[in-house]
Amino acid sequence: MNLKILKFLSPFILLGVFSCSENEAGTLEEELEEKYKEGVHYELLNKPSSVRDSSKIEVVEVFWFGCNHCYALESYLTKWKQDLPKDIDFWKSHATWNEILKIHARMFYTARALGIDKQLVPAAFKTIQTEGRSLTGNTELEYYFKGFGIEREKYKSVASSFGVKSAVKQADQRMKLWNITGVPTLIVNGKYRVSASRDLGTHEILDAVNFLIEKERKYLTN
Repeated sequence: MNLKILKFLSPFILLGVFSCSENEAGTLEEELEEKYKEGVHYELLNKPSSVRDSSKIEVVEVFWFGCNHCYALESYLTKWKQDLPKDIDFWKSHATWNEILKIHARMFYTARALGIDKQLVPAAFKTIQTEGRSLTGNTELEYYFKGFGIEREKYKSVASSFGVKSAVKQADQRMKLWNITGVPTLIVNGKYRVSASRDLGTHEILDAVNFLIEKERKYLTN
């Protein structure tokens, strides 16, 4: 008797199992949309900005060496960049709110012009955040760059060059264009602004960025 009941019920049991699976698959995208909401975890920029390579998804981090939250995010970024897909164009843009930040921005873009930014970025974060040095004085910076093998005159020449001044100016323009009011802030494909908040901790920022990357991936031009 039990076997007959089981045989009778089996098709309905299987139907229930498959129906449940199909519903779960269909709502996966909706669940992600629910997890990261516009106006809560990210913001849509009022005016989209152009990206430097339309064949890739651009992610720009606006940061400041003196920001402890930027320092905390750096370890997550290091891991995130290790497995970065080829269709992602990630780069940094230094904040420029006041003269101290502009000095640090000049330090960053000078290091980039000299090809030592990969070494200087983690070093500068550590120097400012853990050693308590400001890295704002001209003489201090001259000696600091000497530690990377850059002679004083070379540093002074590049730091005061048109290229570095232009890079700092462009960084300032991006701050205004994207309406940056805090750091770290990440701009995804010139459309979305993601910042740490009460609803999105520093350790969760890149999860929200990954979500927005997937939203943008379907629009890539090959």
